[in-house]
Amino acid sequence: MPDLRYQIAVNRTPDNALTSEIAEIEVTQTIEGPWTGRVRFAVDICGEDMSLLDDARLNPGQPDTEITVIAALEGTQHVLLHGIITERQSNFVEGGPGSYLELKLTDRRAVMSRTQYNRAHSGTVGDIVTGIITGGEPDKYGFEPDVTNTTIDYDEDSNTLNQTEDDLAFVEKLAGRTGSRFWIDWKAETGFAGFDVVETAHFKPSPPRPSSNPLGLSLPIKLAPTDAPALTMNADDGCSNLVSFEVSANNEASNQTGTVQRVATDGVVDDTEVTGASDPPLGEAPPATQARTQRVLSAGGAQEAQVRNQAALNDASYSTRATAETSAQALNGILTAHQIVDVKGAGKINSGQYFLSSVTHAIDPSMHKMRLELMRNAAGAVS
Repeated sequence: MPDLRYQIAVNRTPDNALTSEIAEIEVTQTIEGPWTGRVRFAVDICGEDMSLLDDARLNPGQPDTEITVIAALEGTQHVLLHGIITERQSNFVEGGPGSYLELKLTDRRAVMSRTQYNRAHSGTVGDIVTGIITGGEPDKYGFEPDVTNTTIDYDEDSNTLNQTEDDLAFVEKLAGRTGSRFWIDWKAETGFAGFDVVETAHFKPSPPRPSSNPLGLSLPIKLAPTDAPALTMNADDGCSNLVSFEVSANNEASNQTGTVQRVATDGVVDDTEVTGASDPPLGEAPPATQARTQRVLSAGGAQEAQVRNQAALNDASYSTRATAETSAQALNGILTAHQIVDVKGAGKINSGQYFLSSVTHAIDPSMHKMRLELMRNAAGAVS
């Protein structure tokens, strides 16, 4: 069995006493929406009260208490979740044993949704998003930006980008329009200054998309790193690490837009068209389908229409979905959303690269299970 340990930190300070009371951990990481979790601690009678209940740090409210959930596998730290307390629940059993305190958590994207704004932005989408993440009062959100720019540019004189919502809703809207995703992940650092958590806010395509492909997108591209853990079933050596694997495919996915027209500021009608998804296939080849159009109608010029329609077709191309279950012990690894993994032993059509759209970590004293949701835009494994 691998050496697998867990640590709870409160306000970026490891708390060994609190860690020793862990009864259950569940963390859900997803490519859509916040990463959430719950941590359950065992409580017992402590004089006239119950232990942990009078710890002011373990209550939601202002200032926010930050809780970090860390899994250390063979000495390597993996931050499963760093977030704030949104809800606290207590359950009491006569005599004490069996009672618990449960904290529900969400990642700190939540702080971006607390204030609505009415303002106009100019520049590229990447510049606008970076300004929101890092701008304002010192350390407004405290995130390190990892932003990939886009080709859309807004001009302050004639074509500003207007925001009427909170920062989180606005950035997520821009991500959807440009074929990007917005999420936060973390890295635990321990040095001379002590323990800290680095939060990185990502705004970029996921799975990663090459900026160019001189050989043509019809060729298979191996995106998974060579050392990525393989999800294996029916292994000849008996070392399978998948408990289950279920897959389904939808052949009605849209795969082109047809002609989209826009009237430019000078009155000239511009045409644009998206002939197919631009994401590299996660497999031998995209599924063979008949032409099915999907057109996104929107304000803006032909350039913006082209980007939005490309994003919609890329999303639609991930028409094969799967669910699976493994464990950190069987895999000797810890998976996270946004990873690309290799599935082996599921047959010629269903084996190959998949993108992890969701990972739920369910941890108790005996096991660290990982329930997976996977998707791909191709069939067959790349040899």
